[in-house]
Amino acid sequence: MHIVDGEHGHCHGHAHDHAHDHAHDQEHCGSCSSECGAKKPGSEQEALLSYMLDHNKHHAAELADVAKKFRETGKEDVAVQIEKAIENFDKGNLYLSLALSLVK
Repeated sequence: MHIVDGEHGHCHGHAHDHAHDHAHDQEHCGSCSSECGAKKPGSEQEALLSYMLDHNKHHAAELADVAKKFRETGKEDVAVQIEKAIENFDKGNLYLSLALSLVK
């Protein structure tokens, strides 16, 4: 089974049940046949890696908005902790990006 994320357009083989403003349950592979078709070894893993990188970047942006809202309500300590988490997302995304470049 391949799942295509409606927003990111990448295939991955699992669904997400966390709540936020983008869907993760569309089950088709029409727009990513080269990624999902497994025409070359590792292509499905490459597509998953690419999806996860984009997905993590999206979540980091969502967390930045959350931090901003906490800061606006005077919860500076909460905002700082969230921003530290974002720094770790960014560091992880750097490694994912490097891994992806090694695959391509």
